[in-house]
Amino acid sequence: MSRGIVSSSIVRGLCITMLLLAFVFTGTSYGAGFQLFNELSARGMGNGGTMTARTDTAESAWFNPASVALMKHPQALTGMALVMPYLALQMGDHEYRMKKMAYPLPYAYVVYPVGDRVGISLSANVPYGLTTEWPADWPGRYRAIKTDLRCLFVTPSISYAPTDCLSFAVGAQIVRATAEMTKAVTPALPTLTTKITGHDTAVGYLVSAMLKPARWCSFGVIFRSEVHIKLDGEAKYNEAVPGFYRSDVQLPVTLPATVSVGLNLHPVPRWHFGIGYLWTGWSSYKSLDFFYYRAPGTGLPGTVSLPRNWDDTYSLRFSVAHNISKAWIVRAAYVYDKTPIDDQYRDPSLPTNDRHLFNIGCGYTHNNLGVDVAYTFLRMEHSHPSPATPELYGTYKGLANIINVDLRWRF
Repeated sequence: MSRGIVSSSIVRGLCITMLLLAFVFTGTSYGAGFQLFNELSARGMGNGGTMTARTDTAESAWFNPASVALMKHPQALTGMALVMPYLALQMGDHEYRMKKMAYPLPYAYVVYPVGDRVGISLSANVPYGLTTEWPADWPGRYRAIKTDLRCLFVTPSISYAPTDCLSFAVGAQIVRATAEMTKAVTPALPTLTTKITGHDTAVGYLVSAMLKPARWCSFGVIFRSEVHIKLDGEAKYNEAVPGFYRSDVQLPVTLPATVSVGLNLHPVPRWHFGIGYLWTGWSSYKSLDFFYYRAPGTGLPGTVSLPRNWDDTYSLRFSVAHNISKAWIVRAAYVYDKTPIDDQYRDPSLPTNDRHLFNIGCGYTHNNLGVDVAYTFLRMEHSHPSPATPELYGTYKGLANIINVDLRWRF
């Protein structure tokens, strides 16, 4: 059996295994909006997400699949980030804390050059997710107790390089979304709570390009489309109360379009520099509309709308890496992530603000096997509850510790 056939079989096997891991172990945390970008690989996290212009990584299956057509060898990578957030509302002398947990965030990538100018790739990860869980008796329980949204992306792509320094890619974004929301219903019925669950599968697309005019310089850009999700599920109550009946529910959610632009520089031996800009079209998130077949309080068809009115936003990323030897590389990065949420629309289901991420990492390579690890300290700027939630006052504060570990193969 030829080496090419063996490599192809191994890549297919790794791909299936990694996809199964992603489906089984998917977990989420909070981000700017509910977007997760920096956490999608250890090498990516150590580089602060400045991966759009990289031309030599398995993670290109997600960050910019156009680069696969410029590669020489198949690669595969699997790993997981462990996200440990802290979020609290300080109200006078009392602090209400979100439940402490460690959320696993898995991902998997496979890239396969086909001939000299064509490449195929596949990624599985969770670029959007949200989990917040407050105490059941906290003052904001009528707004939110638990909110859990998980969006698993499976992204197949194909790339083509018309020249040795320019390539393009197109791909599909297949999204499996699940959601769970729990809250108390009304102060008039203090023990009554509702739980809403839903799920859907939707499809979007991506287009990307890579330009590498010199060995020491590369430029990349990728556009990802909006993905329109319609969560179908049900609303249940913990008690039998007239007017509050189990109901089918629909909840449309639009995941935003994004544009990522990156520049990667290798001007002197052993040193690498990266700059990245990510634009996210969060203005598509105008409101959260629950369509009930039996609306709470009436038992008749109706809609409950919660205004969001988020803004388009951006993220700035800067990184440096140094090869201290042929086998070892160290990385550091800084990311500024601007929130799309205005103070007047801040809700306890996602009370985040602008974020600052400080990243360090390292990688070790031996023959065709590599290991990468990274650590991020995330600090959220303090924010205040919306005036539309008068029962809540004070200051939200938050941070997170994130650890990534990857294994990668080159065939």
